[in-house]
Amino acid sequence: MTAFFSLLSAAFIPVMSAMIILYGLLKKAPVYDYFIAGAKDGLKTALEILPFLIGIFLAVNGLTASGILNLIYEIFSPVLSFFDIPAQLLPLMFLRAVSGSGSLIILQDILESTGPDSYAGRAACVMSGGCETVIYVLALYFGVTKVKEMRHALKGGLIGYFTGIIVSLAVCRFI
Repeated sequence: MTAFFSLLSAAFIPVMSAMIILYGLLKKAPVYDYFIAGAKDGLKTALEILPFLIGIFLAVNGLTASGILNLIYEIFSPVLSFFDIPAQLLPLMFLRAVSGSGSLIILQDILESTGPDSYAGRAACVMSGGCETVIYVLALYFGVTKVKEMRHALKGGLIGYFTGIIVSLAVCRFI
């Protein structure tokens, strides 16, 4: 059965590509021209997104390299210990809203230091899967679409983000 799923996953993209090309040829559509137009649009989108990606990347690296996360850790660790929340989760709580890939590095560090079956490891995994990169998404989407007024997007996103943190801590504590 595992071999079947392995074959299915390996063949999925080539089979889907062939089906799309075949469908286009049957409809007598200029498949190659559509592909080139789509590739051009994709490159334009990538160029529009690039400055925002660079800005977020520099901000995340600046936060981690400057030691601000260590300062935040020192300030909030007594509060976390009062609520019996592992202090290792604090960098993940702050960075996950900004960077998905940066938070995966922190997740790896948590899993290596505490283990995947620990409360901190389980909570970190649930947080990584259940919390959105709110700041990254807002900066990227609003920057690319050139929308100046975020209205309630930031507040709503942060409320959802903190709700995800609380729920992940509660679920992992009681299950």
